[in-house]
Amino acid sequence: MNSAGAATENPVGQATTEVRPAWGLWGGSAITLGGALLFVATLIEVPLWQEETLNPGLLAVFTVLFLGSTVAHAVAMIPLSGGRTGSDGIVGRSLVGRVALLGFGAVFLTMQTVYYTVTYALPAADDYSGVLALTTVLGVVQLALLLIGSLVIIRAGVATGAARWAFLALTVVAIITGATANTTESTEIATVALLCSTGAQIVVGLVLATTRNRAR
Repeated sequence: MNSAGAATENPVGQATTEVRPAWGLWGGSAITLGGALLFVATLIEVPLWQEETLNPGLLAVFTVLFLGSTVAHAVAMIPLSGGRTGSDGIVGRSLVGRVALLGFGAVFLTMQTVYYTVTYALPAADDYSGVLALTTVLGVVQLALLLIGSLVIIRAGVATGAARWAFLALTVVAIITGATANTTESTEIATVALLCSTGAQIVVGLVLATTRNRAR
């Protein structure tokens, strides 16, 4: 499953082909799209929260961007984990890696959907302790799956160069920015942390989308 190729020569003069793997092109592009949508959605959410009553037009735009980014990130895990064959992904033939990436996509989709539903789709409640506990558990599980997937990617060696370490870098950024956003009382600091996280998603997506591996 290759989408592009370029001929080069190795040190002994034999021609080799550098190919753009499908997991990088489709998975990376989806992550880039998801990060870009979430970046804009985060910027829109700031004035949305500052208004006493929700602006229907602004909420509609936010909804499309936020849920679109959620779906894009979740879908990105399919080609990255190996697609239909389960052997053409960034984790190689590792079952643990495939489960970790697909699990991350599912948990991320669930967590974002819960956040949106409770915050914007349901009437205000007096007690959000149950929701807070649920999202905390989902957040921890999400980061654990992302970390496991990152370590499997490094060990598998399917990705080379920066792409091999991209997910681990994203995991570190997610931990730092997530902890900052959830512990600070400053809306400005929380927003900056979230924007840094989405920026990292865009960078990682571009790294994966443009990576090239040598054909075997």
